[in-house]
Amino acid sequence: MKPFVEIRMLGEARKAARPAHRLIIELLIFLLLMLVASMVESVVIAPCEVGIILSDESFLEAVGSGNLLSLPDVVSDLLSRLPDWFMLVQLFATAGMIATVLVYCLKIEKRNMASLGLHRRGAVGEYLVGLALGLVLFAGAVGICCLTGQMTLTLRSQPPVGMILCFFVAYLVQGLSEELLCRGYLMVSLSRGYPLWACVLTNALLFAVLHLGNPGMTVLAFINLTLFGVLASLYTLRRGSLWGIAALHSAWNFAQGNLFGLSVSGTAATPSLFAASTTSGRVANLIHGGNFGPEGGLAVTLILAAALLLILWVPTKKSEAVAVL
Repeated sequence: MKPFVEIRMLGEARKAARPAHRLIIELLIFLLLMLVASMVESVVIAPCEVGIILSDESFLEAVGSGNLLSLPDVVSDLLSRLPDWFMLVQLFATAGMIATVLVYCLKIEKRNMASLGLHRRGAVGEYLVGLALGLVLFAGAVGICCLTGQMTLTLRSQPPVGMILCFFVAYLVQGLSEELLCRGYLMVSLSRGYPLWACVLTNALLFAVLHLGNPGMTVLAFINLTLFGVLASLYTLRRGSLWGIAALHSAWNFAQGNLFGLSVSGTAATPSLFAASTTSGRVANLIHGGNFGPEGGLAVTLILAAALLLILWVPTKKSEAVAVL
């Protein structure tokens, strides 16, 4: 493996007017940004939820009959079967996370866009390559599931193409939001005061922790999400840009949910091009991830491990390399 050398985004972060924080302070800021972003996103999401509840016949019937004790069960049932358009609202609302991180880093930390990996040079090329890699990597995981007989795919006769395209755009926003928070902000900020390997591991673990509340979470799913965080970190560092990994992340989620019709990190299935059918049983669930979706299975583990080996061992050009871990 060729040695890694310094890249621009890390150097730009060290030039920030504000000094680096201690680890505990940086983690508290991370949590505060999550809280603020959630509040910003709720401005869009909460009214939609209220509208869905207030317009539902079962809710109105319970209120009209005076059966108020049944309302918690009615509301819980409604929230478990929200319409597809509400999922779109949630994805687009992650723009609140993007805005929150940008305001903090640019206005308070006095960092610039280059320190976040969002420089303009080569952005389009990086993004297109990231989209292609995200699709290829996840298709590889699905291929393993199919070859082992644990999954079959059927092309839907009349897929809702318009809705699928809307989800594609929505995932472009969502993928950038998570990468900007975990890699563009946290990993790079930590690199000002700590070894790069520690920054990679810390942000990868926190990325996995963010998904702990998702339905169907397992130990293997947590491991896979951590591996994805490590992969995303190394890809960002190797390319010296956030655009590529934001695109890869978006394409991965889009392929999972809207191409192959699978659960995305435990969330409900959405309109898709293919319908996926999985086998049941302990071994089958171990391979395809069960209720959590492929990210909870060994097929994804193998794909992520292979991708990590490629990133670490394929020779790099000097312009693509990163600082020694």
